[in-house]
Amino acid sequence: MLGGVLMLRLTEQSLLEQKISQLTASTETIALALTSTSANPGSRIDSDAALQLLKRLPEKFNYESWWLYDADLNLLASFNLSSVTPFSAARLQQVRLSGQSLAATDFPSLLQILGTDAANAHFAWPLFENSRFLGILEIRYSLEDVRYRLLLSQRMVLLYVLLYGGVLVLIGYYLLQRNLIRPARNLLEATENVGRGELETRLPVAGPTEISRLAEAFNQMVVALKASRLETQAHIETLEQTNRQLQQTRNELIRSEKLASVGQLAAGLAHELGNPLAALIGYLEFLKSRVTSADELDVLERSLTETRRIDYLVRELLDYSRPAEDLPEILDPAAELRKSSELLKNQGTFSSLVLADRLPPTLADVRISQHKIQQVFVNLLLNAIHACDSSGTIALTGGTGEESVWIEITDNGCGMKPETLERIFDPFFTTKEPGQGTGLGLAICHRIVEEAGGQLEVNSALGVGSSFKLILPRVLH
Repeated sequence: MLGGVLMLRLTEQSLLEQKISQLTASTETIALALTSTSANPGSRIDSDAALQLLKRLPEKFNYESWWLYDADLNLLASFNLSSVTPFSAARLQQVRLSGQSLAATDFPSLLQILGTDAANAHFAWPLFENSRFLGILEIRYSLEDVRYRLLLSQRMVLLYVLLYGGVLVLIGYYLLQRNLIRPARNLLEATENVGRGELETRLPVAGPTEISRLAEAFNQMVVALKASRLETQAHIETLEQTNRQLQQTRNELIRSEKLASVGQLAAGLAHELGNPLAALIGYLEFLKSRVTSADELDVLERSLTETRRIDYLVRELLDYSRPAEDLPEILDPAAELRKSSELLKNQGTFSSLVLADRLPPTLADVRISQHKIQQVFVNLLLNAIHACDSSGTIALTGGTGEESVWIEITDNGCGMKPETLERIFDPFFTTKEPGQGTGLGLAICHRIVEEAGGQLEVNSALGVGSSFKLILPRVLH
């Protein structure tokens, strides 16, 4: 726009200088023609002839008004198209005395080019003949043609400025969107994503230097956050694993203390009660063969029953505390579970229950004592039977993994409470009525499985049923 204004200003000066030069030459030509209208050399100007001459001036001179004065500055003739004011008498007197022409230009400035002021050039030209002053010709020309040309140029400049400015605004808006607004919006969205935990978010490293450096710094920050999160998760997992190991170690220590107590108790009972119980049972058997009274026989039978129960408890304690003496064998656990269930079925244990055998024909071999695994299976099956009512179902399932074999015994019985689940492998813990169990069956099963390098897991829900899962390492041939 500044360039356009400067161009208009230079054009204005050039056009005005050219126009004024043309008008000066035209005025001088008209003045010479007027001096030639005098009838005799040295006489006054013939006003009629001068009037005829001035009226015949061509329209291309674009004059508005003219005045013709004699040597005494008296008005001889005039033509005033625009009702403008001629030069003052003082200024005319100045022309007469100096003998020099007077010119005045009235042209609005560039900033007022849209205004209403008229544009004109006003001349006062002295008339001489042989150095004798004859009068003054005052003539006023219109400069509207110059003004009109400048108006057209100004409109073109304004149109150019508007078009160029519009292009600049569009380009600037596009660059602003691409280099600032869009990266800022992407940064905001990426920050919100990171705030939601999406640490895979990355920003494209592009655009101006500052924006690209900001995107690169953001990406580095996200990478650092991700690394910090992974490190924190690793620490948490390590702490959780350590906590689990501590809990397991604590449970094993508690179980070891209980085992040690049971071992000491069993050893003491075996020593203190074993021989007296054997003798007592022998004496009762002897008395039973000698007594004939029904009442006395009933008393002896009851005594023998309770004594044998004490003997069974002592033997079970000895089995629990005694280290494993049976040599491990390589066997199929599915076959052993079928043998154990068949043994109980032959005794009528499953008479009112449904035993669903869903085991595969064979499973991978495991290394464990046959007597011990049958003891585990019998204990688990008996527990499932006791947990079910007369219409219960016991399901046997199993499978082979890459490094282990699993067998699961599931019942739809009464289930167990969470607090009961936490203590089922503790020695002497039982939910049965007094005299119905010792609380050592599951503890013995758990110890046998652990000695074989396996795990015994349990899942139970009150009113739904229980599931015992035996996991043993498979033999890799």
